Amino acid sequence: MPGQRELQNEFSWSKSRDGVFNTCLRAYYHHYYGSWNGWRHDAPPDVRELYIMKNLQSVPMWTGAVVHDVVRQAVQALGEGEPLPVDLALVSARERMQRDFEESRTGRFRQRPNRMCGLLEHYYGLPVTNEFIQETMISVEGCIKRFYTTSSYQKMLHLGPNSIVEVEKLESVPLCGCKIWVSPDVIARSEDDSLMIVDWKTGGSASSEATRLQLAIYGIYAVQTYGASPQKLRAVEENLRLGEQHVYPLGEWVLEEARKYVESSFRKMQALLHDRFRNIALIRDFPITDNLVACMGCRFRRACDRA
Repeated sequence: MPGQRELQNEFSWSKSRDGVFNTCLRAYYHHYYGSWNGWRHDAPPDVRELYIMKNLQSVPMWTGAVVHDVVRQAVQALGEGEPLPVDLALVSARERMQRDFEESRTGRFRQRPNRMCGLLEHYYGLPVTNEFIQETMISVEGCIKRFYTTSSYQKMLHLGPNSIVEVEKLESVPLCGCKIWVSPDVIARSEDDSLMIVDWKTGGSASSEATRLQLAIYGIYAVQTYGASPQKLRAVEENLRLGEQHVYPLGEWVLEEARKYVESSFRKMQALLHDRFRNIALIRDFPITDNLVACMGCRFRRACDRA
């Protein structure tokens, strides 16, 4: 459109960006710099292909996204005063998975990589059997059923629609001079006016320190956005695969440690930039990881010199 402002690749920070940075610097470059503008119809073929790779999902990532999407629908429905029955939630998950799988299997995802599902396994020609997909669907259904039994959902159900403050809303907050992106799964208000920050997990046991950091960053967001005091914050991890709940305290010292981590992390990212003020990076400054295990599941391995 005439006069439309072109998107600028401005530097910002998120927990997911930090994760890519710490896994492989070359993958980090491809994800945040090499694939930039790959959505444009006139993008060079190599940039377009990097953009396609950037949006690929492994099967575990995909199943987690399906569960999160259905859970988000259920919590939003609760917030609107019309709780979503579990049988309808399961139907929604099955329909979503069938649609996603066909988009990936047929290669249609290449047309709109950021809107359609592209599985890493299909992209790299790895076997994906019907039996495996059926097992995956059973796992997804199990996570959704367990969601309805979690104490967090039951508490929100008991407190009613007004308890839902926000659901998976992508927002940013300033922190240490940098824009920080956050998207808490759920923030709900309890009877005593405290805020409950809920994070749904669909994988196996994860690092408790990584989860604590993620929830502490959400806590910083809650303090800035809703004026909550750290003493009025309660962070909850609900592992829907294992059926486990973990509660993390978010005192001021926890939030301060998170602030220090975020500042240290984005300073390291900026230190590798060719031009920090214009957020320009050069591929030569982002070497390939020596961790071959990380390479095996990397979505960018077709673009990597090691391949």
